[in-house]
Amino acid sequence: MILRALPLVLLIAGQTPPTQAQPQAPPAVQTPAQPIQRPPPPPTYNPTGDARDLIAKAVHGAEVDEIRVLINWGANDSEGSRKFTEALRAREITSRSFFSDEYKVAYIDVGHLDKNMDVAATYGMTLATADLPAITILDGKGAVIARASARDFTSGGEPVVFDTKKIADFLSAHQAPPAPDAGPLLQAALARAKTDDKSVFVWFSAPW
Repeated sequence: MILRALPLVLLIAGQTPPTQAQPQAPPAVQTPAQPIQRPPPPPTYNPTGDARDLIAKAVHGAEVDEIRVLINWGANDSEGSRKFTEALRAREITSRSFFSDEYKVAYIDVGHLDKNMDVAATYGMTLATADLPAITILDGKGAVIARASARDFTSGGEPVVFDTKKIADFLSAHQAPPAPDAGPLLQAALARAKTDDKSVFVWFSAPW
């Protein structure tokens, strides 16, 4: 008869039986932090905006502030329109007061020359793809002062590069005239008050 060998464990008095090693838990997996998702900026040209309403609001603001209106006819998917917007951030333009203080800007979406073309026509604008963006300057009453297109502000060649000095000079040339000198007005009022034996009421104000 063959007996199978069995493992034999001898315990010495006072000893405890050996314990088996417990399996180690796997290390926790570190999930990388997800970047903060910021909403995309709104489009420059509002595809659902009412062109006439946008222009009317700009004209009203210009009349109150005694400045001009700049209508920018363009499209969000137009390379020229995007580059022109970038050019307006150039120091040549932002360092002059006219852009932020002398114009109310209305960005009008013309799509693929299939939107708001009737509105553009009322301001004498006949647009082509190569013209975008096109510019119309209005006074505070809504009358057209000047017109221009992208071709007037580029140096020619490809890719299109806008000449910021040309843009700055154009905007400077068509900004609203400065307020008249108050000195002669005051002297005339004083002379009339003396003749009429009245006082002069002087009111200091500003369009903004």
